[in-house]
Amino acid sequence: MKWPNNKKFAFTIIDDTDGGFVNNTKPVYDLLNQLNIKTTKTVWVYPPRDRFQGGYLLDNNYFNFIKELQDKGFEIALHNVGSGNFNRNEIQTGIEIFKEKIGYYPKIQINHASNYDNIYWGYKRFTNPIRYFYQKFTKKIYLGDDFESSYFWGDINKDKIKYMRNHCFYGINTHKYDKIMPYKVKKKPYTNYFFSSSDGDTVEVFNNLISKKNVDKLEKQGGFCIVYTHFSQGFVNKDGEVNQLFKSSLEYLSTKDGWFAPASEILDYILEQRTNSINYASKFNLLMLDMRWLLSRLKKKLLFKR
Repeated sequence: MKWPNNKKFAFTIIDDTDGGFVNNTKPVYDLLNQLNIKTTKTVWVYPPRDRFQGGYLLDNNYFNFIKELQDKGFEIALHNVGSGNFNRNEIQTGIEIFKEKIGYYPKIQINHASNYDNIYWGYKRFTNPIRYFYQKFTKKIYLGDDFESSYFWGDINKDKIKYMRNHCFYGINTHKYDKIMPYKVKKKPYTNYFFSSSDGDTVEVFNNLISKKNVDKLEKQGGFCIVYTHFSQGFVNKDGEVNQLFKSSLEYLSTKDGWFAPASEILDYILEQRTNSINYASKFNLLMLDMRWLLSRLKKKLLFKR
């Protein structure tokens, strides 16, 4: 794919807000800003109401931090309106609060953990046979796309939000695993476009993913990488210092002739390059994504025992 300004590849990061506070994420963003690598930060609107912790927009101190990031060119996205279960009215109000505080509706929504209000999550993410076995062995339910549920907000998602993440693969070239993204699914009408990401879950996984060897490979292949990670997971130590290997890897990455833009900007660009902007995924496309996802999960399990 040809990238803007004849850049050789595209790279960005989506930071999952779980466990994220100002003190354990700001040093990472300071580094990213210094290196001119603009990325995407997900947020909650409301305080967590379950076992998870993290900052949220209704906390003024955290909100000021988020606004500073936005002013510096980082994208702010949604990780549900909060951690825990939120009904339709709370979600509708929460998205309006997001717009009031950030200035726009989120272009990206990432389902969070086990929220009942997740849309097309759990077994609904997949096609058979993975769908069958996933449904058989898990009792978790997700009702954000169930019209009869008090957690339903699929129509709001469809109206306000453009992209939703689904598969996450362990490999630096996201395009290698998903060649059709952003894509639509005919039987999932409450989402506009799905996209995939590369797995950089923790600092250990992230550092392995963006090794010099892998960055050189991404550059050579001319692909794109959308890393999904949690900057709260070991990227900053108790003294407020950024992990040294992560820092040196990002510094190396920044010397490359890459396009470092927020996730929705990259997704919009990819979509614009397609001759068919509707881009519905076929059953075969979805089956292949599921199979690659399963193999990727097994690979990560062998490498990191998680």
